[in-house]
Amino acid sequence: MAQVGRFNKLEVIKEVDFGVYLDGGELDSILLPRRYVPEDCEVGDWIDVFLYFDSEDLLIATTEKPRVEVGRCEMLKVIDINNTGAFMDWGLPKDLLVPYSEQLKPMEVGYSYVVHVFHDKNSDRIAASTKLNHHLDEEPVNLELRQKVDLLIAGRTELGYKAVINNRSLGLIFRSDAFRPLKIGERLPGFIKSIRADGKIDLLI
Repeated sequence: MAQVGRFNKLEVIKEVDFGVYLDGGELDSILLPRRYVPEDCEVGDWIDVFLYFDSEDLLIATTEKPRVEVGRCEMLKVIDINNTGAFMDWGLPKDLLVPYSEQLKPMEVGYSYVVHVFHDKNSDRIAASTKLNHHLDEEPVNLELRQKVDLLIAGRTELGYKAVINNRSLGLIFRSDAFRPLKIGERLPGFIKSIRADGKIDLLI
């Protein structure tokens, strides 16, 4: 089944003047506008496309690559704010919304934040959140001691640095375990140092 907010390989099922329609399965046919259609594209071809909602909230396909997909975390910059929330540049024509209800602290234009991107099925839109603990596990998920993991530095605390683990969990790097100052948004490899009795995860880099 095709997934909203992710890359999918879909079959061309119809050609029209303004683009081609792709087979989205349960999502029905999905338009790939003419400007994104590869040369010599024909019905029956398969194309890698990203699915998102355009400015009219219609599901649409593009061959452009956003900076982040649904289910992942990334550091993005706020480029506008209105009464709906903050809007971030994620590399697509329609900016990524962070509703006020998903902002840990009020966001400001020109600043960058680590966000988790999700498909809000209640409103049927792609949105982002700085409330990482609402979307990620603060307990180990398929993790074990000394396991190598991918980390994204998400914030600073009195004890050290909060980090996203494999886009699924949250952990802590104690300041004493960081061999140098770490930057918010930095990606680096790390290891599971310990899993505490309360399920909290400590990390090493």
